Amino acid sequence: MDRVNNIMLSGKYAQLYCPFEPGYLENQLAVLPHLTAGQLIELKNWFIFIHSIKKEFKTSGISIYFDKLGNYHDIVKIIEHKIDDSEQISDNASQELFRIRVQKKKVRSQIKQTLNAILMNRQSIFSDSNIVEREGRFVLPVLRNFKKDISGIIHAYSNTGETVFIEPVEIIDMGARIRELNDLEKEEIERILRGLTDIIRADTGRIEADIDTMIDLDMLFAKVRYAQDLKANMPIFSGNINIMGGYHPILKLLIKDAISLNLKMNGQGNILLVSGPNAGGKTVVLKTVGLLALMAKCGMFIPVGEGSTIPFYDEVYADIGDEQSIEYNLSTFAAHINQIKYALEGSTKSLVLLDELMSQTSVEEGSALAVAILERFAKRGNTVLATTHNEDLKIFVSRREDMMNAGMEFLDRPTYRLILGIPQPSNAIKLAKNLGIDKQVISNAIDHLDKDKMSLNTLFEDLAHELKAIKEEREKLSSLIKEYEIKLGDLNHRKKQEMNSLKEKYRRELITSKRNIEKLIKELKKRPKPEVVHKVREFFEEKLSVDEDIEPYYPESGEIVRIRQLKRTGQVVDEQSGKFKISLDNIFYWVDAKEIERIEEGN
Repeated sequence: MDRVNNIMLSGKYAQLYCPFEPGYLENQLAVLPHLTAGQLIELKNWFIFIHSIKKEFKTSGISIYFDKLGNYHDIVKIIEHKIDDSEQISDNASQELFRIRVQKKKVRSQIKQTLNAILMNRQSIFSDSNIVEREGRFVLPVLRNFKKDISGIIHAYSNTGETVFIEPVEIIDMGARIRELNDLEKEEIERILRGLTDIIRADTGRIEADIDTMIDLDMLFAKVRYAQDLKANMPIFSGNINIMGGYHPILKLLIKDAISLNLKMNGQGNILLVSGPNAGGKTVVLKTVGLLALMAKCGMFIPVGEGSTIPFYDEVYADIGDEQSIEYNLSTFAAHINQIKYALEGSTKSLVLLDELMSQTSVEEGSALAVAILERFAKRGNTVLATTHNEDLKIFVSRREDMMNAGMEFLDRPTYRLILGIPQPSNAIKLAKNLGIDKQVISNAIDHLDKDKMSLNTLFEDLAHELKAIKEEREKLSSLIKEYEIKLGDLNHRKKQEMNSLKEKYRRELITSKRNIEKLIKELKKRPKPEVVHKVREFFEEKLSVDEDIEPYYPESGEIVRIRQLKRTGQVVDEQSGKFKISLDNIFYWVDAKEIERIEEGN
């Protein structure tokens, strides 16, 4: 994560490029007799990219991440000499290849000259005046009726059968020579590729290490760009969750006005029970916390406010959604139990996310199981976020000092804000009414509702409204305090400016007065009253002493300097806490930098 931060702080980014997977080169060399021309060109282009990226970041604050990449300049020159950019082996790749290709050109030229002479002499027997090359052999397109007029080998017929492709007897030996030279050329190319492959093989370890490095850097740069897109911050790893202004990363990118999550869990243990209406955001809270924890663990910045903290969990367990399976004979309830079982068997330093805890069975047994499960997680020390509609479970948690209730705010409609400390009603009947369920059905539902639980829901709603009013008043008070602090700061700033202005004014006046008095003293010296002059000078020096701006001088150890007040020279022998120890005839003085004068050469 610090590396991601260093890259972000550097303010310099690049599109990194690595076309290979870890172990790519070792795997290719293990199964191929030699690398192909295309593979060598791909490696060459990557080596050139490494050189350019090292050069680009040479003077940046993150050059350390690129400095260890290898230098492949010599290998690039060798590959460029032997293979062109179209992945063809160059004629000059070796003397033998050059000789073979010169011979091929000569023989091909002789073949074409011979065939052109035949075409010119008997034009009427050919369907085309062009020489045709089929499967590496030079042939002439002869009209079927005249095939006996040309001595040679028939290699093929046209689709219509009207044209016969014949290799004339005059070029058969030359054609055989071309095929022989082709075989020799192929052997020489393979020898050249094996030589290049041996060069690469000798450097396999370094190349594979650089592939790993580039993949790591590519991942780091991807994290940086994603952090920029999310406007994310670096999380602080701590023992408690304290998310300020957090967002689900997908919602952050997709929804402009997404509601932020504020969740502080360092007050009442590590068990948080979230309640509230359907579609109110309970599950989103669980997913947000889980994703932020995993992103932080992977060294990513996360979409939260600065100063947010999150533990470094060993594991994250999530029981969200329906994991029933016909194939594995799992019911919905059994699937949820299995997920909880895995979490209870895992690390105690893990985050556990339980959506709709034990809602898949009867209310009575589900409540009992949920209570026992939360008790066990609390005893183990796990961090647990669970959602529920179960009123009994809300009451249980409210009585525990090591657990905390929370709820998704509902004010006529869901607000998607998490309210800590107070459970929230499900408001299923209100939601059903808003969604258009018949009024009589709503009325009957209210009649069937347990009056005590209905009163409890009303109490939760009243508490939520009161809490909202308190928060609004607190925000107003915070705003007033902030406004007062700003005004007070401005006042103090103006006061300081005025004081500094007055000080500067009086300083200038005193300096002027002192100079005038000096002038007066000089006039007095002209008269024979030295004792009077001396007393006048002492008086004014004492009363009108002004500290003129003196530039401090910071000498080196052993340097000869002058002490201003004593007007004597000595040697610097020590320095501590901004003060310098000066030796004057074996007497030592500790003085500030402003009390030291530099001795110019010749003085």
